[in-house]
Amino acid sequence: MLEHGVRLAAHGGLPAASIGALAATLGMSKSAVFAHFGSKSGLDQALVAAAVARFERHVVVPAAAAPPGVARLAALSEGWLARAGAHDQALHLLTGACPLAFPAPRDAILAWRRTWREALATQAQHAVTAGELAASTSPDVVAFELDALLLAALRDAECGETTGAGRARYAIEHLLRRCAVADAPAGTRT
Repeated sequence: MLEHGVRLAAHGGLPAASIGALAATLGMSKSAVFAHFGSKSGLDQALVAAAVARFERHVVVPAAAAPPGVARLAALSEGWLARAGAHDQALHLLTGACPLAFPAPRDAILAWRRTWREALATQAQHAVTAGELAASTSPDVVAFELDALLLAALRDAECGETTGAGRARYAIEHLLRRCAVADAPAGTRT
């Protein structure tokens, strides 16, 4: 049910994933779908939770295998770019609309955005601590810039632009190189 709902919401926003639309997609009655979620608000919250879980499973969990710091920043970025290139509907649902327009799941979407940025900032801080990035580097600014580049690549992918991921990779490499410690040991500079 949730996969179909995420697909509907990815293409038309949360309003498109109505109880009636989901029921029609699944060949179920509206009352059966309503009984499962209890309300449109309950459906919206379940859809956002499913999208967050999919993002965690496909991006965050695999990146955890990389060492903390620059390597994990790269793994998180690659995970995002892979999902963007695959036209991941969950990623689109989480990034495609202003959460303020949807009161029910607003807090969950905003929490996901904060958690994502914090994950990037935490890895940038690890990189600073490990000497991979200069001590003057602001982890929050690195996280902001990475997030912006990844969102741009996602938008390009959604519009059928095939060069966005490559440009994002180049810009991310340039960002990390700009922040790198000038005299870092060979093999630790990005």
